[in-house]
Amino acid sequence: MLAFRHHVFVCTNRKPDDDGCCAARGSEQVLEKLRAEIKARNLQGEIHVTTCGSLGTCGHGPNLVIHPDGTWYSGVGVNDVAEIVEQHLIGGKVVERLAWLDTNLLRQTIADNRAKSLSRKQAQPAQ
Repeated sequence: MLAFRHHVFVCTNRKPDDDGCCAARGSEQVLEKLRAEIKARNLQGEIHVTTCGSLGTCGHGPNLVIHPDGTWYSGVGVNDVAEIVEQHLIGGKVVERLAWLDTNLLRQTIADNRAKSLSRKQAQPAQ
């Protein structure tokens, strides 16, 4: 049995240079709006929202993942939140215009971003 019908992870990662990070793209405002929409619909007992670090789809944010179904959303703006709540969290239908529908592309994007991040770290002078 699931503790919640849905668990939403919202990336609020902030990078030192703000290069493509979700926080620089408005994820904290998306998070606030998401929590407000859930509260307004009295869904706090059914939908749990958690902040998280990088989901690996940097440059496409704000990003969020909805479990247990594992739907990944990118480019989510404040104006998209009510639609995600209504369509997906309540109605069970993926908001396709914001979702990663191609899982191979999603995996490749995450791998590319991870490689980019590692090469940046390796290029930094030792302290």
